[in-house]
Amino acid sequence: MESSTLPLILHVFDKHYDAGKALFEELSKKLKSKKSIELESHLDFFSVYIQLLERAHFEKKREISQILSPFKVLHKNLRKVKHIRFIQDGFLTYMHANKRLYPDYEKLISSDKNRVYSDVYELILSIPLQKWEDLYRNIFQYSKGMSILSINTAINQIINEEVEYFQFGTKTRLDAQTISEIYKGLKKVTVLEKIRLSIGLNSIFTHEVHEEIDALGTVMVDWHKNQLLLQHLGSHLGKKEDISKKYQPVLTLLKKNHKELTTDIDNRCQYLFKKMLP
Repeated sequence: MESSTLPLILHVFDKHYDAGKALFEELSKKLKSKKSIELESHLDFFSVYIQLLERAHFEKKREISQILSPFKVLHKNLRKVKHIRFIQDGFLTYMHANKRLYPDYEKLISSDKNRVYSDVYELILSIPLQKWEDLYRNIFQYSKGMSILSINTAINQIINEEVEYFQFGTKTRLDAQTISEIYKGLKKVTVLEKIRLSIGLNSIFTHEVHEEIDALGTVMVDWHKNQLLLQHLGSHLGKKEDISKKYQPVLTLLKKNHKELTTDIDNRCQYLFKKMLP
């Protein structure tokens, strides 16, 4: 790697690493949803960065793919913290005005939250700080071997694959899985674009495209909250022999909003992905 490139690309990684490690240490004292969600976003960055290293050193892909393995289970469970937070948000949006009607469901959410938090806290305590030092050492080692050209090539390959998937995904009716995959793909594109800028490369997409990505991402978060509440509430009601009529207005509104949000996402995808095509 050129002597000037290593500090540049590691500077981006360092910011996420320092913030992620500090959050990890804070959460080992007390678990909080906001800080858990922030830690998940840093682990998301590590995951994308490691994909970039795998492309740049394809002959060492197997070793590089193992770098984040000590954090894989934690990463997955931090996502559950975000999901239960989304379900709580949904409860406040759709049911809080009449919360006295739904004490059993509110109690279930609280119980699920406690279980998820307990699992994550135990996971954090089970990971020694040495694993963070190992992570940094491995990242540093493989980042040394990258040139501006290899980084540029690797980023272009990953982004092109994501754009191809976006095109494929919107050719059929958007289902929950496809929307989730597109959302993850757009977050990946955004991270890779920031890495490009940090090492002096130009952004692949225009400012207008990035504004559209941000707007689509916001709608997708709203869709995700709606989707999670529908699934969670549906599972809760599915265990009952008789479903109380008090839930019907909530379910009707949730399904109506789900349909509207899905249509909005579909339209935004069609518009955005045409602009992302070369």
